[in-house]
Amino acid sequence: MEPDIIKQGDRVLYLGTSTGTTPSHVSDIVGAKGLVIGVESSARVGREFVEKVAKRRKNVIPFIADARSTEKFGALGRTDVVYCDIAQPDQTEIAIANCTSNLKPGGRLLLIVKARSIDVVRNPRDVFRAEQAKLEKAGFQVDRIVELSPFDKDHAIISARSRA
Repeated sequence: MEPDIIKQGDRVLYLGTSTGTTPSHVSDIVGAKGLVIGVESSARVGREFVEKVAKRRKNVIPFIADARSTEKFGALGRTDVVYCDIAQPDQTEIAIANCTSNLKPGGRLLLIVKARSIDVVRNPRDVFRAEQAKLEKAGFQVDRIVELSPFDKDHAIISARSRA
């Protein structure tokens, strides 16, 4: 039986909150004793995240910032989970940098791989395997890769754990 990836009481660094639908679900999961540190780079979208989610939930702290600014999020302490849902060609490197700076030893990473944001030409499964290899090279144990089709075409979620 695989342990829960996000559980009650966890501290989650959520990169790429958008308007906040999924972060609001994560907020529900971690509950009153947990914390969601939500990062969104777009000021317009970030305002919506603040208004719709962060102002209404005591366990959500918003940052309108580039996820590459890993040092900004460390003031709140290390997290149990890094959830990375950004559409950038270097999204895996951004996730790794945030894990290095902000994830507790043995912590968990959920990486939403958006294959077309990384390479519009390559087969998405090849992209998923390449991103898995990057994580393994950086010291992560990849537990599972789940393709998200037909819900999100050419997307997958990689569940990994840091080898602390």
